[in-house]
Amino acid sequence: MSMVVGEIEIRDAVEDDVGEILSIDDLVFSTTWSPSFLRQQLCSEKYSHRVIEKVGKIVGHSGLMRLHDEGHVTTMAVSPNSQGFGLGRLLLADLCSSAIALSLVAITLEVRVGNMRAQSLYKKFGFVPAGVRPNYYSDTNEDALIMWLNDLFDEKVQETIEETNKKFLQAEVKNG
Repeated sequence: MSMVVGEIEIRDAVEDDVGEILSIDDLVFSTTWSPSFLRQQLCSEKYSHRVIEKVGKIVGHSGLMRLHDEGHVTTMAVSPNSQGFGLGRLLLADLCSSAIALSLVAITLEVRVGNMRAQSLYKKFGFVPAGVRPNYYSDTNEDALIMWLNDLFDEKVQETIEETNKKFLQAEVKNG
């Protein structure tokens, strides 16, 4: 499944993308996955990994692990040079749409307690705080805020996904 809007394409990640994905992670995260761990995820039916490309260059990615009828966001990152243009929001809308297509009913994730920008984005999609994992991040011992989106089929979630895609399409048409 691929979504193309102007110069932007969101598609399933493939093994050839590993280098570009990890390059983004090096810029965004203080600790990153190993290439072999990422390759294992790409080969597993339990995981879904998506990339967002602009003019053929990967500028972001997301990962989702399926657990019965729920999903767990394993990663989400946008290259610093591409942040602030709504690509993270578009990537999250795509992740939610992918989860719905897989008949998942809920999604959970962890986010650094100090990452207010990410928390704000997740809240726009209906994620709510559900607890804290103390010292979750090994690099700084920062706590992780656990967030849940409890009903992917909720009307407000559906509207947020549609609104995100519509706004992005309108911006691409206007700027393209």
